[in-house]
Amino acid sequence: MKAFVLAVLIAVGGGVAAAYILSAEQKFAYQQYSTTGARVGDAGHNLVGDWGNNPGKRS
Repeated sequence: MKAFVLAVLIAVGGGVAAAYILSAEQKFAYQQYSTTGARVGDAGHNLVGDWGNNPGKRS
């Protein structure tokens, strides 16, 4: 019985330690995959083409 209790305590302790270590190392996607070349500001114009004043007519 002592061995079982000891095994349970070790398993719980290992789980708590793993949760603490993994949460300390985890980053959000916008932090992990950020680059210096990403444009996050105003693009200034429509990036899919010039639609002009008539959005029903495609060129």
